[in-house]
Amino acid sequence: MRKSKIIWIHVAYWILIILSQSVVSYLISRNLSALMVGKLSLWFLNPLSGLFFVYVAYLLTWLYLKRDKQTAILIFISLLIALFISAYFVGDYKIVSGIYCVVRSLASVLFGIVFFLSIDWYQKDRQNKELEKQNLQSELALLKNQINPHFLFNTLNNIDSLIKTNPNHASQSLIELSDMMRYMLYETKPERVPLQNELAHIENYMKLQKLQYANTQLVEYSVSGNPGEIKVAPMLFIPFIENAFKHCTDKEKIHAIRFSFEISPKQIVFQSSNISDDKHLISKDSSNGIGLETVKRRLEILYPNRYSLQIDKKNDLFCISLSIDIDD
Repeated sequence: MRKSKIIWIHVAYWILIILSQSVVSYLISRNLSALMVGKLSLWFLNPLSGLFFVYVAYLLTWLYLKRDKQTAILIFISLLIALFISAYFVGDYKIVSGIYCVVRSLASVLFGIVFFLSIDWYQKDRQNKELEKQNLQSELALLKNQINPHFLFNTLNNIDSLIKTNPNHASQSLIELSDMMRYMLYETKPERVPLQNELAHIENYMKLQKLQYANTQLVEYSVSGNPGEIKVAPMLFIPFIENAFKHCTDKEKIHAIRFSFEISPKQIVFQSSNISDDKHLISKDSSNGIGLETVKRRLEILYPNRYSLQIDKKNDLFCISLSIDIDD
């Protein structure tokens, strides 16, 4: 929390406590003889005395948690003894004035402790969230700058083969690879990017992936609805696309991999499925890319309480369903 915000919180508390205690002190002081409160008790009735106890407790709590516990405990016990002694000797009628002064002072002490703990908790919570956000940004930066070497090598080899058999197709594939790399490295810096750019990146990725396989109908892909001006977090869907290609166990079957987007003005629903037969082992490269846990953490921070992610294994299919409520 910025120092200016902390100062304003303190100022707001001062105004609140002075006003409230001024009212209480005024009501009590109107009938001092009835309560038989002595002169020394008037200091306890003063709103500034409440602030004194609040900040003594505030500083002692800081000392206890951050610096020296033994010193904080010693000072607290000393002040507590002094408070009871002072309360005992105030006024002519010690019970009435003493009880009031002790209760009021202890209430101020309790408030000071709660006041410090609240600010300390808020600061730690903000720091943790900021640290988590920085970690996610680092992971996203890694995702943007990494290209699976096996995917890149295979794509370049396939393009090299196409140069001899189908030069036009090879040229188009090089353009798609260039567009994909340019998008990953330079166009995903903002927190939100146009959905239509994300879809174009996904389509380029799928086209280049399919160069590796003889099955021209490996992937079924559909988009319903109009992306329009909708913006989403960059590189949000590509990990699911990448994993589907990577973990599909039967790439010779028609539509072994399926992707779909349903787009409405308020929501995006993405679905992915791929054949995943546990009986068939597939070789996996050591470059794991970005994992589903990282994607979940990104969703928690970027779309808190505005997304639903379901991951299921149904028979021989690995299925993912992700719905996101679009930003206003």
